[in-house]
Amino acid sequence: MYKVEGYEFETKEQAKLAQKEAAKVRYIKDQTSMDDPDVVLRLYNKLVMREVFVTPVGRGFLRELQEYLNTIPYIKNEDILPIPVFQPQPVEIRDAREEEEARQRARKRNREKAKMVMKARQQKYRDYRKLFHISTFFAVVFAIGIIGMFLITYLSADNVNMINYENEVINKYETWQQQLDEREAELNRREMELEQQEEQTWDR
Repeated sequence: MYKVEGYEFETKEQAKLAQKEAAKVRYIKDQTSMDDPDVVLRLYNKLVMREVFVTPVGRGFLRELQEYLNTIPYIKNEDILPIPVFQPQPVEIRDAREEEEARQRARKRNREKAKMVMKARQQKYRDYRKLFHISTFFAVVFAIGIIGMFLITYLSADNVNMINYENEVINKYETWQQQLDEREAELNRREMELEQQEEQTWDR
């Protein structure tokens, strides 16, 4: 008997295959972001469809991924492909043919399932894209509205400043006019005084 990753295999060939799958599992865990459910879902479905794992070592890893995906609320159960189960070791030619037929049926089911999953994802993508375009349109409209309000405020501020400037000019003009009137009145008063003095002088 040969032991690999807590499993016991009858033949050396089975044990070597299990060791290769254990190495694949370690590589996948090292190279993949296992914290991202979407990444894990895509990886899991590809591994199932391509029948990467056939020994209990690899199947155990698939089962771990499946259980993890089942805990994610937004991932639907129908999006998670089932793990196909085959006879581990065919004994007779008849059993080997049955196993191959079972594999072919499983492959066909998984391909159809994968197509359905991809179709659903494409539809979801199209829906998201439509929502994105709608939200972008409203965002642009709001942005234009905000810019318009800023322009109105800016132009209104200029108008207010212009009105203030005109009022200031008018006030200065009125002050200047008042000063002129006062000076003119002062000149008139002095002229009258001079005239009175001259008349007094002539009267003498």
